[in-house]
Amino acid sequence: MKRPRSAALKNFGDTPLRLERVLTEASRQLNANGLSLTSVADIATTLGISRAALYYYVEDRENLVFLCYRRTYETIARHLGEAIRLGSDAADAIGLFVDRMLDPTQPEIATRAEISCLNAERHQIIQGLHDAITTRLAHLLEVGARAGILRNCDSEVAAATILSMITWAPLSRHWTEMAKQFGHGRVLATVKTTILAGLFKERGQLPDFKPFDLSPLIARAGGVFDRRGLSDVKRDTLLAVASRLFTHKGIDSTSLEEIAAQAGVSKRTLYHHVGDKEAVVAACYRRALRTVLFIKDRMLAYDGPPVQALAAAYHAISIVLLSDDLTPIFPLTGYRTVSPQTKEDLYVGLTELGIGYFRVMSTAIADGTLVEMDIPVRQVIIFGAFSWLAHATIPNIEEQHAHTAREISNLLCIGVGRAG
Repeated sequence: MKRPRSAALKNFGDTPLRLERVLTEASRQLNANGLSLTSVADIATTLGISRAALYYYVEDRENLVFLCYRRTYETIARHLGEAIRLGSDAADAIGLFVDRMLDPTQPEIATRAEISCLNAERHQIIQGLHDAITTRLAHLLEVGARAGILRNCDSEVAAATILSMITWAPLSRHWTEMAKQFGHGRVLATVKTTILAGLFKERGQLPDFKPFDLSPLIARAGGVFDRRGLSDVKRDTLLAVASRLFTHKGIDSTSLEEIAAQAGVSKRTLYHHVGDKEAVVAACYRRALRTVLFIKDRMLAYDGPPVQALAAAYHAISIVLLSDDLTPIFPLTGYRTVSPQTKEDLYVGLTELGIGYFRVMSTAIADGTLVEMDIPVRQVIIFGAFSWLAHATIPNIEEQHAHTAREISNLLCIGVGRAG
């Protein structure tokens, strides 16, 4: 049955433009706030229409999210298709694709951070659209490698990493104040350079690093009588499960009951070891911070050239995101849902993290093994290279994880372009 038109729709534009405005504003709010802090009423208020008028275009909040995600992949597919058609070769096509995706005059598109809020049918549609784009981008990389324009690599991993980095770049301004100051030109140049040329000055061979030992990140008890140790193990297990669910489903879509059920404990046990949902979210963020700071410390203490320490750090970040035991919370949206104290703790820790990476990069630039670069922008952009792992369906096989992590590190270090 056709819904009646509302008087509130007057002067709101033609019907296709109205829907486009709705989805643009909804995408902006989803990216900035996450699903939990995005409401139909707020979107309507921003657009200057009533909530009832907004429901002329969408059925409910889930339908709104679905429409935003579908629009995202239709937009990406159009940009990629145009870039392939107009590019003189694979490298040129990648550059054109980045140009179109990061064009500041284009409407904001939503990242698929909370795809699990969709019903099975809609989830499958969005995943199918994502997979089709990744496959087409992977094919472009393979064509470029056969033509001698790009280097040989795992095209599927590289395609997913490239797409992840490109879609993260505009989203980063919602996570860090520093990113708001970068400017379009700096971000565009950094993304292109990272994808095609990487960080290393010498790109003729793959990085040769010793992977970090990440076993200290897993809590262990000293024995059956180590009550404190056993409690720490239980808490760490609960936080690992919670982090995995928050990452895959989103904070708003994950309940304490679900976390407890997945961990095989009662909700009371979860409360005893961690606390309420706000406490669980805060503990997951602090656990994630400890993880990345541990990797940073291993990088600073690495026995070898700084460039190889950097490559090993990128490898380690991928490994922890792929591991069920180690995976930290990695939501792309919803940062504003955490408490002010947790935000302050994260700010202090992330500042320490940034200083550590800046130190290693600066040293490597000074010794001539790393190219001159815009380090602040590069640090933020590279973070996005790992975001696809939050929703990856990679088999839980150690060798597969190691291969994927190695390919991501290779891309960030030497890019996909052929050396020389």
